[in-house]
Parts: sequence; C-alpha cells; structure tokens
Amino acid sequence: MRRIDIPGLLVEASPGPAPMLQWIEVKDLVIDDDYQRDLGPRNWKSIRAIAENFRWSRFSPVFCAPVEGGAFAIIDGQHRTHAAALCGFKSVPCQVVQMTRDEQANAFSAVNGAVTAITTWNLFKAELASGDPAAVALVEMAEAAGCKIATSNGSAKTKKPGTVFFIQGIKELYAKHGETLQVALSAVRKTEPWSDHTDVWGGNVLEPVLIALCERPQTIRRPEFLGLFAEFDIHAEIDRIAEVRRRRLRGGLVVATGKELLRLAVVEYLDARLPERVAA
Repeated sequence: MRRIDIPGLLVEASPGPAPMLQWIEVKDLVIDDDYQRDLGPRNWKSIRAIAENFRWSRFSPVFCAPVEGGAFAIIDGQHRTHAAALCGFKSVPCQVVQMTRDEQANAFSAVNGAVTAITTWNLFKAELASGDPAAVALVEMAEAAGCKIATSNGSAKTKKPGTVFFIQGIKELYAKHGETLQVALSAVRKTEPWSDHTDVWGGNVLEPVLIALCERPQTIRRPEFLGLFAEFDIHAEIDRIAEVRRRRLRGGLVVATGKELLRLAVVEYLDARLPERVAA
C-alpha cells in the first residue's frame, strides 16, 4: 500500500462549504438541463451497462447541490443514478455541497473537464490485482515465454527488451491464438535483435510480427525456424517499408499502414523460406 505523500509546500486554498455525505432518495434528485448533458442512445447504453454490472463497491457518491423545493441537483453522477434506479434502488449515496446555480454549472465543467484518463495499463493492473483469470493467464503465458506484460507505459530510459506494452493487442492475440502466441513470443525473445534491442518491442513493430507468426503455427514450431527467423533483418525491413510508403504517398496512391505491410513482409518471408503444406 502507498501512503499519501505531498512534496514541497502546501497550496493555499479557499474550499468553500464542506460537503455532507448522506443517502438521498432518487425521486428527490433532479437534473438541470441548462448545463447537464442530454441522455441519447449512447448514454442509455452506458447506463444499462452500469446497471447490468451494478455493485456498490463500484458506485462513487453522486455529487449534488440542494435546490428549491427540497430537491438536489445532480452535478456529477446522473448515469450511475439512472442505473441505480433501473435496478430498483430507491436511494443512492450522495456528496452534498451548498452552491449557487452558477457554482453548480462551474462545478460540472470542472469535474467533467479535468478527469484523469484511465489508461489500458491502469485497467490491466487493476485486473491483475483483482485476480482476473484472463489477466493472470496472460501474465503467466508471457513469463513462460521469457517476457513480461507492462503495467505502465514507462519511458524510453526504463523500457527494456522482453516487455510487451500493447496491452489490448496482446490480450486479443492471446484470446485468439492461445499457446501459439507463447511459441511466437518465445521465438522473438530468443532471437536477435529482439533479445537486446528495445526499439523493436513497441506495438508498431512487435504486434504485426506476432500476428504474422501466429498465422503460421506449423512453421514456427519447426526446429529450423529460429535460425531462419534470425536472418530476417527487422530494421532493414522497417526502413524499406517506410520508403515504400513515402513513394506511394508522394504519388498520391493508396497506402497500407506500416503495421500491415510489416505483417505481410513477415508472412511472405516465412512462406518463402519454410512453406507450410496447406490442405485444399
């Protein structure tokens, strides 16, 4: 566990009235349409998703302010309030702060405009902490291949060979290919320049290479594969693809993505050096 540690001098603040925490009946919560968002089809889709997976452990208090008539205007939390109502709950926990109507609108802008983005690494780290079977299996697969799955993006100085950073992509590959991905990842980890060059472990390079290897499951299991794969000059191929794309762009031609061209290059190399027998 990590404690709250504030470096340097404290910031002088004028926080205004302190909030009160209380349960408020849903029928007493109102929405000011002058500053709140309308609920369209996408909003209702989100509301239904919250309701279908409803747990109080995921429900942060609704932020609201008292208004005329004994009601409370929702500043933040109308989606989860609707979801609670959809589940049949009559009241929800709320954080109540005394505010003027102008302050309510300003608070809505501040809360919804200064949200810290949740990254795929944050989500994956949380999945691991909760013991999510798919996340745990992915980590175990990577470790068996001599690699690790990143739980943060890191920096150019801290990134090391053998670490996979494209979380969503590696999840999808493992769900689709299973043990074949482990074979492919292990081959990459054992082969030059992958074993000691950080620059080829980024998603733009590693992902299309792994996709290509998984498309040839018999080839990558052949005993002679590692030796031939080591002869594939990934850096030269990256430079060649970049030049091809530049020429086509200058000529106004349709250009495939660099990732797709790299995937095709690896597949073509494998098929030329170690062709698989494909049943008709």
